[in-house]
Amino acid sequence: MAATNSYFVPGFGISRAVIQSEIRYHCGPEAIVRPYTHQGRDGFLVTTSGPPLTKAQIEDLKKSSQEYEERQSREAFVNQPVPVIQGRRRSP
Repeated sequence: MAATNSYFVPGFGISRAVIQSEIRYHCGPEAIVRPYTHQGRDGFLVTTSGPPLTKAQIEDLKKSSQEYEERQSREAFVNQPVPVIQGRRRSP
């Protein structure tokens, strides 16, 4: 069995949903990814016995993430007013 390697990928511009769904495509079927903070920076810890992500693959993940976020924003009702019904306060 090949040795596994773990490395940090900065999360700026990368959606968690995208990297989790595409990591096996880029790094092999046994690759896993989880949220991680390294030296105060949020990102992902990738563990794989396959090759590490290349700069081009990281750029592809960022592009896919942007497309994903744009789709999500069109489908979800972001910043829409939510009616709140408040009961009357009772006097003690």
